[in-house]
Amino acid sequence: MRILFTNDDGVCAPGLLALVSAFSRAGHTAFVCAPDRERSAVGHGVSMRILHAKPVDMPGATRAWAVDGLPADCASLGLYLCRDVGVDMVVSGINRGMNQGGACVYSGTVAAALEASMCGFQGLAVSLCVRQPGGEREADYATAARVALRVAGWMPDHPLPRGVAYNLNVPPLPYEQLRGIVPARLAPVYLVDPKYEESQDEQGRGFLYANGEGQPPYDPDYDTVRTGQGYATLTKLTWDMRLNADDAELGKIDL
Repeated sequence: MRILFTNDDGVCAPGLLALVSAFSRAGHTAFVCAPDRERSAVGHGVSMRILHAKPVDMPGATRAWAVDGLPADCASLGLYLCRDVGVDMVVSGINRGMNQGGACVYSGTVAAALEASMCGFQGLAVSLCVRQPGGEREADYATAARVALRVAGWMPDHPLPRGVAYNLNVPPLPYEQLRGIVPARLAPVYLVDPKYEESQDEQGRGFLYANGEGQPPYDPDYDTVRTGQGYATLTKLTWDMRLNADDAELGKIDL
């Protein structure tokens, strides 16, 4: 397959390099269009300005560009830049840290996969559930890359509608210790009260976001629960943020 890779951790991130290496060794043609710097937690933002794509060398990639834009920019621009050869799917990641539950709202990794799906291509977001920056190991990325390779090979026979993408989260375990790949619901993490800590930087005193109090209720099908049990989780995500419920009462508001 011809696969476009992107991410939100930047074009030099080890998770992206691990993906490109694994897929190219497996015989896939790899293209890369990724941010020129870290763009984590930017959500599904896009740049309303001229974007600059700088060609870069990357082992295993047929073509690669570093872009001064956001992850969603990189997904759509990469598809445009590869229009002469065609792309079969877009894989975003491997993200340094989980993209589960409410974190998907903030995730640039997820946004890039959704942007690809909104453009009419199959999209897969891949994340490694490490807790602390610097706590990752190369073996962990290699495991997540192998799982992503399995999922990507399965996807052509299980295509999603336009605007729907797959979200894969892999626990930081050796491949042989994984218990399997399972579907999972989004856990209600990040649904918490606002909390900030006063801090100091070169611009003076300010406020640093701190995850608020609140323990999400336990459900055996939550993605956070399943990765904690040693499973990789796969969830379908969509651009459609409408609550799928009866909204007849919305038409009863008088002017």
